[in-house]
Amino acid sequence: MGKTSIETLGLVRRLLALLAVVTFFAQITQHFGWILYLEIFSHFQVQYLLVAFLLLLSLVWLRCHRSICVGLLLFAILFFPLLTWYIPPELTGASAPTVEIRILSANVYRQNRQYDKVLDLVRSQSPDIAVFIDINEIWQQQLDTLGDLLPYSYGQSGSHLGLLVYSKRPLANVNIELFGTEDNVSVVAQIPNEDGPITFVATHPVPPLSSDIFRSRNQQIDLIGEYINSAPTKRRIAVGDLNITMWSPYYRRLVSKAGLHNTRKGFGILPTWPTHHPKIPALLAPFVRIPIDHCLVSEGFWVVNATTGSDIGSDHKPLTVDLAISNR
Repeated sequence: MGKTSIETLGLVRRLLALLAVVTFFAQITQHFGWILYLEIFSHFQVQYLLVAFLLLLSLVWLRCHRSICVGLLLFAILFFPLLTWYIPPELTGASAPTVEIRILSANVYRQNRQYDKVLDLVRSQSPDIAVFIDINEIWQQQLDTLGDLLPYSYGQSGSHLGLLVYSKRPLANVNIELFGTEDNVSVVAQIPNEDGPITFVATHPVPPLSSDIFRSRNQQIDLIGEYINSAPTKRRIAVGDLNITMWSPYYRRLVSKAGLHNTRKGFGILPTWPTHHPKIPALLAPFVRIPIDHCLVSEGFWVVNATTGSDIGSDHKPLTVDLAISNR
């Protein structure tokens, strides 16, 4: 082995050791609610897998057999938990169930001015319920033009991180909840249904930009979980930009407490943020994208489809979910 190959092997081994340490923290922080800067390690499972794969290919090319075993183990630790998100949902028979509720969730980013992209998306998707996040009064004026398609609206646009819900049918028992914050609104309601009303929560926990806001986000997520858990209805749905991925311990606590599961299960990771960001180079953005926009449902639903939409000018991709009622 030449000098260059030895130096390259040394670099790959050091990178592999570094990735092993990061992966260790990523696995630990999925289960323990530590401080913000450690929880961040949990969010980038897909990126760790990609790096592990590239390092493994390098070790194979360099024919370093002992290190290849370590690389394979690290790759397997990262690969198999991610694979479960791509295993198709169980079938209900010869044909897929009929879609009864289509939900669209879009963080439009209030400084975004590409209104037509959002309006065209809504008209093409024709959702039964649409949740719009990070809304101001100008955005509300634009969205109100959808009144022929979604005549009923609820929420607030003037508050911090405004949130609006538009619906084809009137919702029942609609309230604005703050979940421990001063002005970060969530909309809670019931969707009328012949098999019994469905508890519906549209929310946007604050982005964890500091330690204090991190604690506020976690408190808000806990209170949302408690609210959903105490809901008197059999079926429950929570939708929105949760500013958290499926690998965070706070996400795990939410779905466990509220008895929910993620509708993207079986349809892939479906990363939604960032599509682009002023502090992230455009070429790099797709490689750091993570899934923080969610639709969570209880038992009593079939998830027929879950998909992300195209660029709407926001830093988030929209999420569309098709649901059917089941008797599970």
